[in-house]
Amino acid sequence: MEKCIKFIKGILFSIILFILYILVCPLVFSYLLQKPAQSENFWIQNLAYLGIYAFTFLVILLIVHKDIFRQFKEFIHEPKKYLNKGLSYWGYGLIVMMVSNLIVSSLIGNIAVNEQETRQVLLSAPLYAIPTIIFFGPFLEELVFRYGLRKAFDKKIVFALFSAIIFGGLHVTTALDEYTFANIMAHISEFLFIIPYGSLGFFFAKAYYETDNIFSSAIPHMLHNSISVLLILIMHFIGV
Repeated sequence: MEKCIKFIKGILFSIILFILYILVCPLVFSYLLQKPAQSENFWIQNLAYLGIYAFTFLVILLIVHKDIFRQFKEFIHEPKKYLNKGLSYWGYGLIVMMVSNLIVSSLIGNIAVNEQETRQVLLSAPLYAIPTIIFFGPFLEELVFRYGLRKAFDKKIVFALFSAIIFGGLHVTTALDEYTFANIMAHISEFLFIIPYGSLGFFFAKAYYETDNIFSSAIPHMLHNSISVLLILIMHFIGV
């Protein structure tokens, strides 16, 4: 009975964080920053969109700050302990992600829509995109898909698999412009990318489970995104 109650509470907590992250905060802050977001000035518009993400991050951090600050103190006390675990699992996840991504891309004949959109936003709105992709996005995703879900699951593999599926699923739903059965079926092949995205989420979840410290998964996640951003920029400037 206690496990059932813990599971329900954990899932509800995760749902609340997810809704705040995906829907409520972006809508509220988009409304509050509506004028600068619609500005014709490139820099003001970028700052406005960055503000939407930054304020969303602050709201969620405010909810979980006591536990996260405790974990941060533990991380600062023994950084090697947490980084060794996190970076090791990131390495495993990266290998699985790259191999599966190559296989899925070759089958479909294209890269993931999420990756296409990331490249487009990065090149068109760098002031907003770079800090969001490198810092705010990864940290928020770790709080929602790792920290939140961990409260519902006791078993490592079950937690890691569930986290991986949700994490991977969110990254591929960017291919959907509307959530109808016909549209989902039209983009059904895109869901194969759950495998590469989910594999990375699986190993991030394992790192968090084994250390009980969000920074063991958040820092490798930010490092991963930083390298991705750097590669995209390099390829753009050399014309690849």
